[in-house]
Amino acid sequence: MLNKSAATVEVCVIGSGTGIPNPRRRPPALVAKMGGHLMLFDCGAGTMWGLAEVGLDFRDLDWLWFSHFHPDHTGDLVPLLFASRSPLYGRKNPLVIGGAAGLQDFYQRLHAVYGQWIELDPALLTFKEIDPETAIETELPFGRLISLAMAHTKESLGYRLESNNGLVLAYSGDTEYCGNVVTLASEADLFFCECSFPDHLASAGHLSPAGAGRVAREAGCKRLVLTHLYPACDETDVVAACRKEYSGEIIVAEDQMWFKL
Repeated sequence: MLNKSAATVEVCVIGSGTGIPNPRRRPPALVAKMGGHLMLFDCGAGTMWGLAEVGLDFRDLDWLWFSHFHPDHTGDLVPLLFASRSPLYGRKNPLVIGGAAGLQDFYQRLHAVYGQWIELDPALLTFKEIDPETAIETELPFGRLISLAMAHTKESLGYRLESNNGLVLAYSGDTEYCGNVVTLASEADLFFCECSFPDHLASAGHLSPAGAGRVAREAGCKRLVLTHLYPACDETDVVAACRKEYSGEIIVAEDQMWFKL
């Protein structure tokens, strides 16, 4: 188990891909370790096994925040809850699951299928619903989490994690260009930005390299990490395309890639 007094700021890419099978990229999941706590952003299929592969225990998760409810971002919620209730291997500490309004209804529809197999003791599971129309700040032991609506679905949120010592991690989830994503990434030390398709395949509701670069430039973030990459992105130079807009450090995310702020 984690030492809750440890003062660390680390981030690991558990899944850098999408819902399209790719041997090098799992569906979206990003884990942050701050102050000895674990926070997961999205939980695509294979996240549980991805956590284990990088030496993290799903039972140590304190928070899980969903950017939205599409299958590629939520696919391992059922395995997470199923494992968490195991008599031998289950969790002992509380978990908060957060997301847009409709989160509890989403869970109840899963419960209608799986029933008791995804039920946890109420003392171990809390849902936190967020109104996407309102910027919400959640106080944390080591800082605060700010959520802002993104331009993808009506439930889409991006998250900005600010530590007490001034470090900023931003995660866009899925979005096309909008003012909120620029605000989200403003002067962030590390900005994980979706980059779904190359510019010539740009799709509504998503960012391409040029769009991600524009957001990073306008936000003045310090490091830009491109993630949520469809297979077509591995067939082109997304960094060169992004560089036309943004002159800072650009990193193409890979599964099991670690960062320190």
